[in-house]
Amino acid sequence: MGKLFALMCLALLMVPAEANWLNDINRKVRSLGAEEAQFATPLSALELADYPSQYQYQRVMVPSHDTPLFVLQAGLEHQDTVVLIHGLGDLASKDWLSVIPALAEKYHVVAIDLPGFGLSQGVVFTYSPKEYAKVIDWVIGQYRHAGQLRLVGHSMGAAISLYYASQYPGRIEQLVLVDAAGILDRTAYIKHLSTRDNDQADLPQGMRRVLARVDNFADKMLEKTGTGFDPTRLFSADSSVRNMTIGEQTNMNAALALMEQNFSVLSYQQLPATQIIWGAQDTVAPLRTAYALQHVLPLSQLHVINDAGHVPMKSHPQVFNSLLLASLQASATVRPLRTANLSQRVGRCFQDDQTQFSGQYQQIILNDCKLVRFDNVDTQQLIMTDSILNMAKSRIGAVGQTIAVTRSVITATDTDIVGRMISDRSRFDFAGVTFYGESPVFVSQASTRLVLSLTRIITATHSTRLGGSYVLAEQSLESAL
Repeated sequence: MGKLFALMCLALLMVPAEANWLNDINRKVRSLGAEEAQFATPLSALELADYPSQYQYQRVMVPSHDTPLFVLQAGLEHQDTVVLIHGLGDLASKDWLSVIPALAEKYHVVAIDLPGFGLSQGVVFTYSPKEYAKVIDWVIGQYRHAGQLRLVGHSMGAAISLYYASQYPGRIEQLVLVDAAGILDRTAYIKHLSTRDNDQADLPQGMRRVLARVDNFADKMLEKTGTGFDPTRLFSADSSVRNMTIGEQTNMNAALALMEQNFSVLSYQQLPATQIIWGAQDTVAPLRTAYALQHVLPLSQLHVINDAGHVPMKSHPQVFNSLLLASLQASATVRPLRTANLSQRVGRCFQDDQTQFSGQYQQIILNDCKLVRFDNVDTQQLIMTDSILNMAKSRIGAVGQTIAVTRSVITATDTDIVGRMISDRSRFDFAGVTFYGESPVFVSQASTRLVLSLTRIITATHSTRLGGSYVLAEQSLESAL
């Protein structure tokens, strides 16, 4: 080992860093002691018919699962490596074919078909983020070059990449998430699928109030299912049952495993700088997910493609490629702190006579308002009665203050709640929300339901990460954990 290291150092002094064979030496030195890749069934011309001929292709066996894995490489002359992880669907790595040429001009590109997908059909196991993260770690150990490593994931692949970065800290220098799926609590996601757009200017306000009540009732029913019996958990309890019933149905296997992963409890503080790219019209992974992720990721930057859907690299390839290349060179910064709120302004709403709020307030009072929206609101006090509120990018409350919510509904995204929130027969859907204060930060006086995604409680003595559905009687949220 000492002689090999000396030879490597001598080689570094004598030859250009971009030499292909030197990359191979670096990779082999790094993987000494690790399991070497064994080739699986050779790839046929028919299997590679849709792939460009100038790239390098292999099908190797992954030792951790003894399963075949299809690996595409391009830009082999470059030092910095970009690993691409695809989402659900039959195309697998083909989803990246419009992206790879642009990346390969500057980076060594590695794209794989996850086990069970594309040209990696083989052993059946639980296709979960945890198991796929093991595969990704092996791929990185085998194929990365000597420079920096960037991990890019789309949809399910973005969720898997997020999980990998949290469970294998320090392995990658940058993370890029594209329309990440499966991050929100399943009840929040189902509610999103059933939501209609009631914010149409051509509808009379009275009609919109009626529709808001109808949707509120539907959401209430869906939230009740979130705390009831879930038949899909039968598959979670016994892997043999899963493999016998849906194991070979790859998309279903992977989708269920993705839903079972609670992304709210991951440790986000140790994640590398993260770029988030999202299609504003994504109906599969709502844009709300991106804002919630931005809330919990300490070093992150969000880029939205306004008229794109769930697969922006295929619907808007030029815009996406330009944005991705710029993102790979960008350095995410910490979000600036809010300025002190010294406002004396009071905001009021009665039966939706004022529905839009923004800026700083000393107090906001809502009474029988069903269409209220807070956008970048900072208020020291909030009093709600018989109202429905949707808020984003806001800060509610102040140290020592009480937020009173009675017979009301709040949907909050990317929001800080300071002080103590008191709920009386109310419902809450929080995604990317942080409570700051003295415990208990949230108290139910009667019949409260909460749907939590990427939610945190931070007090002077502890920090807690929360996700899932909760039903509270006369108790605090902390007591229900």
